[in-house]
Amino acid sequence: MKNENGRSMVEMLGVLAIIGVLSVAGIAGYTMAMRKYKANEIMNTASMMAIMARSANAGNGGTINGVANAGLTAPATGVDMNAEYSSATDSVTVTINGITDNDLKNAINDAKPTTYTVNFAS
Repeated sequence: MKNENGRSMVEMLGVLAIIGVLSVAGIAGYTMAMRKYKANEIMNTASMMAIMARSANAGNGGTINGVANAGLTAPATGVDMNAEYSSATDSVTVTINGITDNDLKNAINDAKPTTYTVNFAS
């Protein structure tokens, strides 16, 4: 009987299966992290616009139409927002335009602060 060195086919397939499962988990984790990053970038811009709208209340009624008009950079391609301050309720409504990804909308809703309302328009 001859003694052979090496791995069996079953062992190799087992290793490939483990690598495949870890790869899928890694890709899913990366996708979730990027979605959360984008949501945080959008919410940071929305927060800045909310603060600007509230502080601009005396000058122009507390309304800022568009990220560019606020002197900010758009947080993502195709995303724009408007902020409107209401002195009657002392609240700011931020409308976010151009988001079509429902998972991203859910991530934004999870990250949204309670100091202002976020509406989606698209």
